[in-house]
Amino acid sequence: MSNKYFFLYGPIIALLFCACAKKPPTLFDQLLPDETGIHFSNQIIEDDTFNVLAFEYVYNGGGVGIGDFNKDGLQDVFFTGNMRGNKLYLNRRRFQV
Repeated sequence: MSNKYFFLYGPIIALLFCACAKKPPTLFDQLLPDETGIHFSNQIIEDDTFNVLAFEYVYNGGGVGIGDFNKDGLQDVFFTGNMRGNKLYLNRRRFQV
């Protein structure tokens, strides 16, 4: 194989070998609302006075807090909403609230 073909096909072959590598394990797993019991959606309804032009950060959301709010040793989840009420989900073990 001449150097011309090595420099042409070498990187392609190396890229193929790298693409076949196993993916590392993820840090988090996605759980569905039916699995966790958490059903929260921060829906935003725009109008003439409440929109992205008037409130630049409207789509950044309210926020999420995680902590042991009821002091039972389990992490609870607190969601804040822009246009809806806040919601506290108390952890009852095994990802159930």
